[in-house]
Amino acid sequence: MRLDYSILKKLEQLYKSDDFKIEARSNEFEGEYIMLRFGYWNEVDITGLMKIFRPLGFTVEMSEWEDDECGWKYSYHIKKSNNPLELIPGFMGTEKV
Repeated sequence: MRLDYSILKKLEQLYKSDDFKIEARSNEFEGEYIMLRFGYWNEVDITGLMKIFRPLGFTVEMSEWEDDECGWKYSYHIKKSNNPLELIPGFMGTEKV
């Protein structure tokens, strides 16, 4: 999986900051994916992320959990789509891109 610099600039525009982390990950259950974290585990507009990544053939999944000391933490998993129907705007109630 590769991301062009232009995609990083779009992420910066969406989040309105360059304070985000990108981590390449892989495991036997999810396969290869990119994990994005914004600031200190901040929540961002998942629809905005979908608008950036869906045209490239990727899906976006939000991961959230509550930390007893810090509150809610959010990260986003960017994966290659295995289902071409997921890439159709409006499929299963998704917002049109």
